[in-house]
Amino acid sequence: MHLRSAVRHLAAGDLDAARRGLDTLLRGAVGYDIAAISTVDPATMLWTSCYVSGIDEAGSRERERLLFDLEFCGEDLNGYAELATRRVPVATLREATGGDLAQAARWRLLLHGLGVTDELRAVLRSAGQCWGTLTLYRTGDAPAFTAQDVALVADAGTAMADVFRLTLLRAALDVPGGLEHPPGMLLVHPDGALGPVSETAERWLSLLDDRGRVPSVVQSVAAAVRAGNPMARAAVPSRAGQYVVLHGSPVSGTTVEDRLVAVIIESARPVVLSDAIVAAHGLTPRERDVTGLAALGRSTRQIANELDISPFTVGDHLKSAFSKVGVRSRSELVAALYHQHYRPRSEQGAQPGPYGWYLDHNVAV
Repeated sequence: MHLRSAVRHLAAGDLDAARRGLDTLLRGAVGYDIAAISTVDPATMLWTSCYVSGIDEAGSRERERLLFDLEFCGEDLNGYAELATRRVPVATLREATGGDLAQAARWRLLLHGLGVTDELRAVLRSAGQCWGTLTLYRTGDAPAFTAQDVALVADAGTAMADVFRLTLLRAALDVPGGLEHPPGMLLVHPDGALGPVSETAERWLSLLDDRGRVPSVVQSVAAAVRAGNPMARAAVPSRAGQYVVLHGSPVSGTTVEDRLVAVIIESARPVVLSDAIVAAHGLTPRERDVTGLAALGRSTRQIANELDISPFTVGDHLKSAFSKVGVRSRSELVAALYHQHYRPRSEQGAQPGPYGWYLDHNVAV
């Protein structure tokens, strides 16, 4: 089976199962010794969780701290934020250094001690937003990653991002009060009859059709899943004018004959810096926008163009945000956001959310 197609079939499980399955698939298709598969908050590109294989956990927190400092506080080669801007967001360290790995600070300070001989990094991007990162390492006598390896990962990258997003959406169904406008779910039988429909899904359906009928888009998405697309998706305008997105996937554990399909319904919404971070530092709406874009690595001019304001205004907003967070530079700002808000939640096992940030609002930090 083609790697991209195989990845798409991981959509029926949860996030942990999806990452374990992805690790197995990639080891067979690409081959490596160590992997780090992370979810990220698309509003900031900061890690929200990480799955590691091929290396013991001893010293993992110190390695993570060093990698973060090199990644977000420096300008090391093949940085994730920079990769995210490329047309093909996949690259190898050996290619970037021309074979002289010592040009990369992370190789000199960390990877060399682990016996790493090459690294392949990928940003998992879908519809312009980043939902994860993939980092694969070869060690010892293993050959360098090839252009074919890069092409395989790049071809499956969007499918990996979509699997992550779908598993995060599914997790959001089970967290009461986790989101202001949570997604809903309904089940569709092979004959088109509806199975259980959540109360939230009922509300979303009523926005599509208030005549008590099942919108045709639900049946279309379910039919696409039964026809072989395990991550069928459609976006349609509601009666109120907002867009509603439907995601279909096969129900885990059902037989081929059953072909029971789960359809998750949500509102299309922008991904922005978390309300928790905004409230913690008293950021204004515009400071929120500027801070999020700065965390994504955007330059002052890029931020100005995206927000349609002047570079001087961007600078004023950044200075105000720096003062409120208690930092003096962009790198310190990103480090503060990560160490104060993301890392404590990640270490305590908080569940990443489908719109960035986390679902577990009750995690103490």
